This record gives sequence, structure tokens and C-alpha cells, in this order.
Amino acid sequence: MTTQTSNARRYSPIFTATVTPASVSTKTAVNGNKYLISKGSTLKKGDAEPKTVTLMAFGKSRDEVAGVLRKGRPVDLAVQYDGGSLKVIGLPRDQAAAA
Repeated sequence: MTTQTSNARRYSPIFTATVTPASVSTKTAVNGNKYLISKGSTLKKGDAEPKTVTLMAFGKSRDEVAGVLRKGRPVDLAVQYDGGSLKVIGLPRDQAAAA
């Protein structure tokens, strides 16, 4: 009998949350692409207790939020869990449409 194992990622829905970055750094990946990382950010989603997370933004998402991510300044973002970190998708739809 053979056993199949799956390396597929579990689906993680996109949601809007208020994120307060503890720091904002730009890093360069081994392929030369730049990305934003914010370790120790506070995530506030609805009435749930605030949670400390690592926030990361890549590619077009990074370009979209680079101007609004500031240390200690809360901002609403469309995000998604990606393993143990929080991946930025972009600005929430209503804010993105207005920009």
C-alpha cells in the first residue's frame, strides 16, 4: 500500500485588518526582488484580541503599501496568513478604488 503526502498549502482567506507596524524594513531577496518586512507588528481584526505578527509585502503589493506603512501608525490592509506570517495583499478594496 502506498501513502500519498501533499505539499499543497492550506487555503487561507483574505481579510481586512488593522495593522500597526513595530518597524518597517526593506530587504532584498536572493533573486534581487525587494520586499517589506515588519516584525512585531500588532494585528487587530474585529473584536478579537490584538495579536503580534510578522508582516511581509512582496511585488505589486509592496509597491502599493510602501507609502502607508509607518512605524507605530495603524493602517487598514487586506492581508492573508502565509504560514506563520501575515502577507499583505494590498489596501482594502474601498481604499484602493479611491486612490
